[in-house]
Amino acid sequence: MGESVKLVEDNSLCASEYGFEFKVCTHWYRSLPLSCVEKLAVQLDGENIESQRIRFCVNDKEHELDDLADLVNEFWFVQDSAVVKIQLPGRVQVGQEHTIEVDLILRAPYIKIGPDRFLTMPAHYVSVQTAK
Repeated sequence: MGESVKLVEDNSLCASEYGFEFKVCTHWYRSLPLSCVEKLAVQLDGENIESQRIRFCVNDKEHELDDLADLVNEFWFVQDSAVVKIQLPGRVQVGQEHTIEVDLILRAPYIKIGPDRFLTMPAHYVSVQTAK
């Protein structure tokens, strides 16, 4: 899927008191439980964001990345954007332009490719946005 998939929603970068947030769209054609999010990595202006600072928000609920593997009954619906919140106060200010880079790997739990192995779908996307 790679670069042709728009993972980061246009004009979604927002500065906030806790840091910043932006919206991410799934690159798979079906809704999946959050336990199928194998990896979410974020860079801002070329700097890696520590996973402990990242929160993944869907269905009006906020989750730490380490908790996603257990969330088999919480779904990321294909028509809904997830909000990715980054806890870095002061790093992004309104009116500033930033480069957001996202790596996302999803697992299809219904497509088995070997013993205890399922299809994974990696995607990478870069977006340059001005913070609101």
